[in-house]
Amino acid sequence: MRCNTDSVTSLLQRLQAWYEPLRQRVRGACTYADLCENSDTGGECQCSERFLQILWNEQRLTPVLRTVDGLPLEVISPGVWNVEGGPDFRNAVVRLGGRLCRGAVEVHGQAADWFRHGHEQNPAYGDVILHVVWRAGERRSGPELPCLELRTHLDAPLRDLFEELQATVYPYARQVSPGVCAMRWALTDDETVRHLLRTAALARFEDKTLRLQRHAVAVGSAQAAYEALFEALGYKANRIPFRALARQVPLQRLRHLPDDPAREAILFGAAGLLPDPSTTAVLPEWSERVRDLWDRWWTAGGVVLGLAWQRGGARPLNSPHRRLAAGSAWLRTSALDPEQWILAIAAQTPSPTALLAELRAQLNVASPWEPIKDCTVRLQRPARLIGKDRADDILANVLLPFLNALAARRGDEALSHLARSAFLEMPRLQGNRVIQEAAHRFLVPPSRLHSLVRGAADQQGLMELYRCFCVALSNDCSHCPFTHEAAV
Repeated sequence: MRCNTDSVTSLLQRLQAWYEPLRQRVRGACTYADLCENSDTGGECQCSERFLQILWNEQRLTPVLRTVDGLPLEVISPGVWNVEGGPDFRNAVVRLGGRLCRGAVEVHGQAADWFRHGHEQNPAYGDVILHVVWRAGERRSGPELPCLELRTHLDAPLRDLFEELQATVYPYARQVSPGVCAMRWALTDDETVRHLLRTAALARFEDKTLRLQRHAVAVGSAQAAYEALFEALGYKANRIPFRALARQVPLQRLRHLPDDPAREAILFGAAGLLPDPSTTAVLPEWSERVRDLWDRWWTAGGVVLGLAWQRGGARPLNSPHRRLAAGSAWLRTSALDPEQWILAIAAQTPSPTALLAELRAQLNVASPWEPIKDCTVRLQRPARLIGKDRADDILANVLLPFLNALAARRGDEALSHLARSAFLEMPRLQGNRVIQEAAHRFLVPPSRLHSLVRGAADQQGLMELYRCFCVALSNDCSHCPFTHEAAV
């Protein structure tokens, strides 16, 4: 749908006057399944252990971390979530007081749980390097085990994190039955429902903008965009290591390197994605290039970060090597300055359609990596490093919210309108399980999804409604303000 000034304005007015108050009513209700009141801390909010594990896995932490004992802490890799016996996360890599440590991480509500669960006597926990807790309390986890207290190191309010992560990253794996509002939706025409979805989508878009603004305050706007785009390149399986790589190899360091090959060497070397020609058969046409990268890497005195890359089950086109090659190519395209890069594009493309077309063209990066999966395997046919679907995901979730954040900082209403309009104009993105669950919750029959959801905003709005009301209230329609309001 082509969005003009009046339509964006009307959506913003409805968002502020009607939708946002509904969200705030839900956020004010103490009905979250994984949040409870802790009488030991004066009514302070406390999380279930599962949600604390989610927070650690997603690394929703402030940029500067210190253990309970005041030791500086850097998380290079949170490790791999262990769903069997033993510590919660295996193969984690952290830097404690400047010392690189590799091992396991255990997560608890309180530090004293280490003793309550008998971990100090269990050899399976002998390689734990860090104890992550919500509240340390008076009793620590042991004199030699560093402890991080999460409640003082979150990058957003706890309830906001609960809503976001529970719904979008860890959706409930169950069959979803229709809600009370499904019948009302069934009796309402598509265009009216779609207007509601676009209102909710704009709320979701503004949330992403706000998160980028908050992170930019801590690390700078260019670094915030760099981290967000690299995270998006990681897809679901490798979001965490890509984000960790961008944090540990910041833009400031890359800018001080002499040329693009040196930057590529640092990124691939730190990521642990440079193959060893002495033990691995490198493609003949890549042997000289790999040697050059290794020479540059060793000359720079690089350190391998020990990131936990997930390779099993991934398509060859989505290999970490190709995704990192895409990120390196984008850094070249943006001249290591994402802020000025996107502002220049917006200045030259004053219409939403032109802006989307130019950003897609800029993400269609060319690279010698196109014919290969990595330095050892050749693809059957060359392929773009960033396909159309992935490019549109990056536009909707990173670049357009980033442009909106820059517009807000500059007080540029026209630029903000351009970013919002481009988002509302985007075509439908790839589907996911959250959208399917939301369709079962709101639509009767669920197959109506195909005719109702025409663009990215329709999809995003569906996920937003499901996240903020159904999931947040544990599908309890009797206490849902959205159910009782004249929503459509």
